[in-house]
Amino acid sequence: MADAPTSQTSESNNVVYVWKFPIDRTFVKSINSILKVAAAILSLIAFICSASGRSDNCDDSYSSTYNYFEFVTMSAFITLMILWFLYALTLHTKLCFKLVPWKLVDLGYLIVYLVLYLIANIVISAQSCGKDSNKAAAAFGFFAFFCLCGHVFFAFREWRESRSESSANTTNNATEYSPDRNIEHY
Repeated sequence: MADAPTSQTSESNNVVYVWKFPIDRTFVKSINSILKVAAAILSLIAFICSASGRSDNCDDSYSSTYNYFEFVTMSAFITLMILWFLYALTLHTKLCFKLVPWKLVDLGYLIVYLVLYLIANIVISAQSCGKDSNKAAAAFGFFAFFCLCGHVFFAFREWRESRSESSANTTNNATEYSPDRNIEHY
């Protein structure tokens, strides 16, 4: 029975401990998490389709196209999974990561991958070399692109809301200027 997974729940911050690892249930169930995982899975499928379509006939002419597409899909997959685990395991709240503005970082890498995916999808769609696997790779690449578009939209909304909340907190905490009040301090 010692090898059985342990699961404890802390109701105050909605964190579940599985094998002594904290998992944030609110993040895992959020739309950002679902879109992050969907884009990662679609990126992996697009990479597999592109890699399986390699042949000597097309590699002579279009190898740089396939290499760029495979680079974008795999780097997006790895980045999305690393950041998903970072959020799901609540590592972004630990001491060494507290100084990083994670909502802005999330939005920044999403915009970068949006541009990279757009270029890669257009190029592989135009130069598919008549292979169905490359056409499927382009289709899954566009599906991942649309997931990233939705993720950018929701990440931007979340970032904008956090900025408005933080600015509201600073204006509430700031002392108003009043000559009478300032004279009392002297």
